[in-house]
Amino acid sequence: MHGARVSAPLRGNPPFRRYLLAGLISSAGTAMATGAVAFAVLRLGHGASGVAMVALGQTGATVLMLPVGGTLADRFSRVRVIVVAQLVIGSLVALQACLVAAERAQVAQLALIAAAVSVARAFSSPARFGLVGDLVPAEQAPEANSLAKLAQTGVDVFGPAVGGVVVAAAGPSVGIGVNALSFVLSALLMRGVRAPPARARGRTFRSDVREGWRVVSRTPWIAWKVLGSAVVVSCWQVSYAIAGLTYVQQRLGGPAAWGVVASCLGIGTVAGAVLALVWTPRRAGQAGGAALLPLALPGLCMGCGAPLPLIAGTVVFAAMGLTVAAVTWRSLVQQKIPESQQGRVAAWVQLGETGLAPLAFLLVDPAVGRLGLQGALLLCAGGLAAAAVAPLAHPDVRRLRLAPRPSQG
Repeated sequence: MHGARVSAPLRGNPPFRRYLLAGLISSAGTAMATGAVAFAVLRLGHGASGVAMVALGQTGATVLMLPVGGTLADRFSRVRVIVVAQLVIGSLVALQACLVAAERAQVAQLALIAAAVSVARAFSSPARFGLVGDLVPAEQAPEANSLAKLAQTGVDVFGPAVGGVVVAAAGPSVGIGVNALSFVLSALLMRGVRAPPARARGRTFRSDVREGWRVVSRTPWIAWKVLGSAVVVSCWQVSYAIAGLTYVQQRLGGPAAWGVVASCLGIGTVAGAVLALVWTPRRAGQAGGAALLPLALPGLCMGCGAPLPLIAGTVVFAAMGLTVAAVTWRSLVQQKIPESQQGRVAAWVQLGETGLAPLAFLLVDPAVGRLGLQGALLLCAGGLAAAAVAPLAHPDVRRLRLAPRPSQG
């Protein structure tokens, strides 16, 4: 009975199955390209500051465009928004691969392309948030969300390791090129997904944008969680994708070693998705904060000079907690926010979570110069631990509950 409930969204639902397959293909390409752009930057002779510049381009563009993307997701066909965004991303990533292959890439060029890719992602991400609810009945939403997360990250177990070997043997351009192709194939599959038509648009675009902001800013449990997550996301991106990647590249073996670490991120994400598929935490506020605490462990281990196997193990644990927290948060928003507002709320929340990241990226170079690479990693670990539990100071966060699934009622 339990297995039948878990797989219910897949039975007799071709659009949802096609949605899952499209996400699986684009995730596979992205997984194989994990770190490829960063290693291209490092091969140009730039260190952590060069990687941070590319990351700054990505995050800065996302921050600017998310409110627009969220409003579009609530006003237009979510399938069409995703298809167009996937095709644009595929074209931009292909250009990135060509520049790297021709050895004509500069850090500024890679940063600009990364920013353009992030603009397209800012349109597709809120649409994806709401599309699952368009494709399955409301009572199947928890299982559908977990299955979507599982499909998205399942290939992360082996993809980064394979990609690390490919990048080490054939160069970053090959890994980036595979990623470009995956987005095109994913867009072609998404074109066949049948979902409800575009929503009625009786108000102005600007008023819809403002309404999304009002919901987020005037709902205390959302505002407090976003404030804590802003620090968590910034510290995690610096400690894992910038300082951590540079540490592994310089001291633990380069792209192949990073492939192992990134694969461990995939293993932990899959494990977390499986756990979220079969278990719903009733005390969602406390569970979300506790699940984020392990994110501090990889930076702590690297800051203390731990060996690669221990670092890889902590990445598994961190990714598992991050996935449980993410699925719990998605379920809270879907249960407590009207469906017609979910795209905008998801966009404003993501904007708040990533809003501090550009500043954090700018501080990478002076922090590493003053504290050293390992000192900067330890600082991020401390910030992560504090920010994960800080929202629990507000009673509305502590009182958050998720509705039980039928088998738990």
